[in-house]
Amino acid sequence: MAGKMDKKVVMVSAAVGSLGLLSAILGFSAEGTKITMTDVLLLGDECLYPQNPATALGVSAAVFLLLAQITVSAVGGCCGCCKSRSISSETKRIVVVVCAVMSWIAAGIAWVLFVMGAAGNGDGKRATWPDCYVLKDGIFAGAAVLALAATAFGITSYVMVSRQADEAPAEQRVAMGNPQFPPPPPPSHGPTAW
Repeated sequence: MAGKMDKKVVMVSAAVGSLGLLSAILGFSAEGTKITMTDVLLLGDECLYPQNPATALGVSAAVFLLLAQITVSAVGGCCGCCKSRSISSETKRIVVVVCAVMSWIAAGIAWVLFVMGAAGNGDGKRATWPDCYVLKDGIFAGAAVLALAATAFGITSYVMVSRQADEAPAEQRVAMGNPQFPPPPPPSHGPTAW
């Protein structure tokens, strides 16, 4: 049963993977549609930023990433910490926890980048010439790559916790019934001959 996965593990992994992939796709799309210097209009001394889809794409990417992280953590038993007794090997337990923590770190950084990128792409008047700022290249793309990494770490942690729960040895119990060996002979009270 080492190669076979439970139906629940496959379904959760597929759902979390889809949410993480959707977050990354939206992030790459936001990178392609963000405001550039050629999009900024000058009206007198004011910089006018046009409306574009990068803001909505960045916010949506952040929401889907957060949904993926919450789902994998809730179903996986909060980083393997809640289900740590079901993990037989100490090394595997450490790997599960490290993967879960790395997943949350990558997701946190990606989420901040998505939100910062979305805020930096808002429309309206923001600055006066010559300080018309636009979002640097790679903010949304970096967040998208981190979203993929966070999803991969989260799924790895969840699959390892689930697999360990299946492979956990049965609980040892006290054997009941008749003894299999004859009772030992009574002790002798005399000198023992060697």
